[in-house]
Order: sequence, then C-alpha cells, then structure tokens
Amino acid sequence: MELSYYSHPGKLLSDHIAHIEAFCEDPLFRLAARFHDFGKVSDSFQRYIKKESSHAEPHALPSALAFVMEHYDRLDAKELFFVFNAIRSHHTGLASKKYLSNLLIDDTSQGVRKTLQQVRQIYAKEDVRSYFGLKKVDEEVVEEFGFAVDELSFTLEDYIDQKLLFSRLIFADKFEAITSKSFRPKSFTYPLQNLYAFKSRLPKNEERSQAARDILQNYEANLDTNIYTITAPTGIGKTLISLELALRIAKDRGINRVIYTIPFTSIIDQTAAIFERIFPDQITKHHHKVEFATDEERLNDYDRIKYLVESWAEPFILSTFYQLFFALLSEANSDNIKFQSLHNAVVILDEVQAIPFELWKILQLLLPLLAKRLDSVFVLMSATMPILTKEAVELAPKKELYAQKNRYKLSWLDVPKEETKTKIAVLAKHIINLAKEGKSVVCILNTIKNSKLLYQNLSGLVETDKLFLLNSYMLPRDREAVIKALCEPNSNQVKGKILICTQVIEAGVDLDFDVGLRELAPLSSIIQTAGRVNREGKKDQATLFIFDTLDYEIYDRVLMDATRRYLLKRLQNGETIQEQDILEGIEDFFASLDVQLSDRHRIAEHIKKFDFAQIGKVVRELFREEASFTHSVILGIDLKEEEERYFEQAQLLDKWELKSYKERRLKALAPYILNIKEKDLQSLGINIPKSEIFGLYYIKNIDSVYDPKRGFLIPEERELLDAFE
Repeated sequence: MELSYYSHPGKLLSDHIAHIEAFCEDPLFRLAARFHDFGKVSDSFQRYIKKESSHAEPHALPSALAFVMEHYDRLDAKELFFVFNAIRSHHTGLASKKYLSNLLIDDTSQGVRKTLQQVRQIYAKEDVRSYFGLKKVDEEVVEEFGFAVDELSFTLEDYIDQKLLFSRLIFADKFEAITSKSFRPKSFTYPLQNLYAFKSRLPKNEERSQAARDILQNYEANLDTNIYTITAPTGIGKTLISLELALRIAKDRGINRVIYTIPFTSIIDQTAAIFERIFPDQITKHHHKVEFATDEERLNDYDRIKYLVESWAEPFILSTFYQLFFALLSEANSDNIKFQSLHNAVVILDEVQAIPFELWKILQLLLPLLAKRLDSVFVLMSATMPILTKEAVELAPKKELYAQKNRYKLSWLDVPKEETKTKIAVLAKHIINLAKEGKSVVCILNTIKNSKLLYQNLSGLVETDKLFLLNSYMLPRDREAVIKALCEPNSNQVKGKILICTQVIEAGVDLDFDVGLRELAPLSSIIQTAGRVNREGKKDQATLFIFDTLDYEIYDRVLMDATRRYLLKRLQNGETIQEQDILEGIEDFFASLDVQLSDRHRIAEHIKKFDFAQIGKVVRELFREEASFTHSVILGIDLKEEEERYFEQAQLLDKWELKSYKERRLKALAPYILNIKEKDLQSLGINIPKSEIFGLYYIKNIDSVYDPKRGFLIPEERELLDAFE
C-alpha cells in the first residue's frame, strides 16, 4: 500500500519505509523501521516538508508512542523498550532508561501530553490507520509502559542487542535518505593471491615467514574460536600476518567485512599505503582527518561517500581505537551508526597495549559477548599483551619468538633527585657521552615541554645537522621532514644523530637507533620504545636506559606504580633485563595488574542500568583527557578569508550543501592544525582570534611562534630565540 505522505522532499513515506525494512529481517528491526517516521504524517510535518511552513513538530516521540500502543500486548517489556528507545532516539542519542521511565510516568509532562494530542490527530486519518493497522489511542498503556520500564533490569547481552537494533535503524534510515535505496553490501573480493604476490616481491626473511606459518597453522587447529591473540616481539611482521589471517577467517566463515583498528591516526596512512599496494582502491580509511572527496566529479557525491566511510559500511575499513570504542560505548547517533558494521566482521585490534587501562575490565566482560552476539571474530595483537580477555586462543608461538630475539637490554639510569632543570642537564651530559662513542641516540620524554628543554640544552653542544626534535607541537609536514632527515638513504638506520622526542615515536615510526633513553612510563610503552633500538637486530646488543620521571606523571598511577616496582626489583645494582627474557616478566606484570583490575568508572553497572548518558560521559573523558585544557589552532592561515568564501557559498547552497562545503574545507585545513595547551597559548600574551564558523583559533603570522625544527614555541624557547636574534 502506498501513502500520499512525504518523509523527505519528493519522497513518499511508504517508499522510505519499504527500503529500510528490506535492510534486515530481524522482526524487532522491521517494527522499528515501520514506525520510526510514523509522526511525519502529521499536518505540521507535511506542511514543513512541502516548504509551506518553516517549522514542524518533532516526530520521533509520537512515532515511539504509537508503536507502544499498538504492540503493548504483543511483545514483552524488554522488546518493547528496545524498539521504543530506538525509534524515540533515532534523531538524537540513545536515551537512558531513567530518563524515559520518568518521561512516561510523569502525567504532568507537557511533552507527553502534547505528543498524545498529535498522535490522536494522526489516528484520525483513515489511510494511516489502514497502512499501519492501527487500533485506537490508549493513553493508559503509555503510563503502564512507563512503570514497566522503571522495573526493568538489563544484562550486558541486552546492551548489545539494544545498540545493534538502534544502529541498524539509524544506519538504514540515513542511507535511504541519502540514496533513496535499501543498503546492499559490496561483495568481499580480497583474494589471498594478491597478498601472496606482494609478499613474493619482499626481501626474504625466514624468521618472519616461519612466524607466519606457525600462526596460521595454529589458526587452522582452532577454527571455531571467535577471539584470537597474537603476542609477538616488534619486527616480526604482524601487519601482513594479521592481514592474511583476517582474509582466511573471512573466507572460511563467509564474513563480508574486515575492520582493522590502530591506536594512532599518525600510523593509519602508512598502514593503508601497504594495504593499498596489495588491494588498490579497495581500502577505506576512517579517522578525523580523512578526506571524503578528491576531485570535482566526486564532490557532488560527498554526502554519500562521507556516510559510507563514517558508518564503516565498506568491506575493508582502517580506523582508530577512538572510533571503535566510541562505537561500543558512546550514546551519540554519529558513533552508534558504526556499531551494526561490527556484525559479521573480522575486527583486528593492533597494539592493544595502548587501550586505556580503565577499559580493560569492561573489555574482559564485553569481548566474548560481542563476538558471540555479533557473529564476529576479534584478533588482538601486541608485543606486550594485557589481559583483555580470558577466552582467547593465542596463535603465536610467543616463547619461541621471544627466545630468538635479544636485540636490546633494559638498564636503569640514575638521575639526581633535584629540580627538573638539573635532571635535564644530567641527561644531556649522558647523551653527549653516548654520541661521542659514535652512537645514534634516541631519548623519549613524557612531556612536550621537557623534550623541548632537553633539545634546547643540547643545541649549543651538538652540531645542528646532528640534533633533531620530534613532538606533537610540530605540523605533520615538519615531523615527516625530521624522520626523513634522520634515516640513511633507502634505510631505517640512523647513524651519528640524536633525536629528542615524545611518545609520537612509539608506534609506526620505523627508525633504528644504536642506543635509547626512556623516561619512566608504563611497561608496554617502554617495550615499544625498545623496538626503536637495534630494530633489525643487525648490530651488537643495544641498551635502553630507563630513568625516573623528571617531574609530574602523565600516565595512570596504577600502571606507573606497577611498572616502577617491576623495574626497580629487577634493575637494582646495575643488573639488566634481556629482551629474550622479557616475555615472562611482561606476563607476570600484567597478571599482577589483573588482580588489581577494577571497573573503576562502573561502566558495567551503568550498562545494566541502561544509563547511556553516563557511559558516554566516561568514554569521552577517557579519550579526551586533554580536551578541557587544549585548543585546536590553525597556523599560517587567515580564517577571515575562509569565512568570506564560506559566506559567498552560503548565498548559493542550501543548508546541507553548505554543511558539506564546510566539512570539506576543514579536512583541507587539517594539516595546519595543532592541539595546543591553553597555558602555552596564553603565554603568547596576544589576543588570538577564533572563527566561530570553523570552531578554530588561528594565527596568521607564525614567524615568532612556530619554528619548523621545534614546532610551536613555548616561552623558554621564544626567550632563547629572541636573545639569539
């Protein structure tokens, strides 16, 4: 049956619903799809959609209430709630149980009373009653349902079911709105032969080849498992091994999507470059800096491309932990749209030691349920594997792999218990002594400020072309220039040079130094740093010197206390830890942490209460710790000119086209944006303008505030450079 009402300009509601219903056969989804836009048949909305009015009454709540009244006696309370919440929330974020029960029970609520009046008007339409099979408005059912909701308690499985239903609805709804079609996934065409051909062109490395054979043989012996781990030292070739494993799993189980996640945006592009050489134009990158259009022809299709990328609808997605955990735990519509893509997928989590410590406990609870409920396979990889699940099968012969490696040793370096300035001077002296031995040196500090102060201390003592700085206050182009300048031609070897840096080097930066120094950090970070000394194992055994924190600690206190106890117990009196002996120590370290592990933010408790708002708040705090005291600043560009062009476009484009235009401009400006601490911005002593259109501060003339070799200048650097000039 066709209705004469519109859901979108020029689009019949009945067509919109039919296309969405075809996306999934789940009965609850079909009900949600059928009723989600029920409220749009109101006179108010129809006038709005025909541009006869500038305003329409909200349609989500009346749609949800109509669904409840029609199905109150047909479904149990949980099923009713799942569908009701999906419909009610499909243009916002998932609503918490307490909020909805209060809304429904409170008979003084003007929102519900007004909405029921709107529902009565819709029920008066005979064609609508016929299409939806309506009975009658029953206001008592609404209050009864509210009390039933208030009594509900939920499980972790319920949480997954609610998220999956909601995600499917908002995904199918938005896809149909953009394309006027029902979504059909692309075929998964990633032949293993392409990978084998690529590997055949690489230099022979029997150690890596044997590791790959062992891992894949162990997979063949454990085909029915849904969670695997690969624990192996750095340099073993986990990227290509995991790709082959993912493709085999997909082939064996008829899975149509691979989602490969990495902790840091900075290494997505280089991982994508490898995968693109194997499967050209078949890898979809998704992170906050990704561009959705590259030529004029595709600009007109911007919204569709952007949507398919952000919803992870493509068959091979390369993204970040940030995006994955927001999909798992955020209540926001824009984050939940990806959740349904985790269904029937192979999900790779590379470098899992970088997952925030506060999430380890909830992952132990959620991962097995996610794998089972979503019919998906998870593969966790790390050189230092935390206990994120106790139901995984380890595929790597980790003891043998670690026993074969002895590229470095860990040693303790005492620094005086003095003020930070004195400690930095001692470090500088130690670095110079190592450099005098002809060694290349990398020193990693925990804060940008201290990395800059150490670099400054060394600047007058080391030749300019032998000393380098790397930190997140540097624009991407300048970080890339430093890495290129460090390496020997066509090699990752660093000879006779010194690099002072922050944690930006810990993952994805392929450099090989003779010796390293590392400020105390969680053990997994220290091991990652160790992977940058004697990386290829072609030199004499290297040393990574570890020294205590210079001032305040930036890492989780539980992790730091455990690391300090572990290292000091083993590195006293000049003793060392050999790489070949480190696996047992790592496992003991994480086992001791597991005993202390708690769900300190009570995420599981919030899940069982369906307190989506609180869950979302926790994950935002964990992944955006610095958001409250940093600002995004664009350097070297006058945003006034961008704003002028924006207002010119505003005269030509409708609001959705204008939104797309602004998003494209923000993507184009991304290479010039830094996140800078508020105190460092304030130290400039100038009024820094902010574009309200683009939501960015900007500094047009950067000569006195930015240096390509140092990045954004802190006060101590500006004073030095001013004195020099």
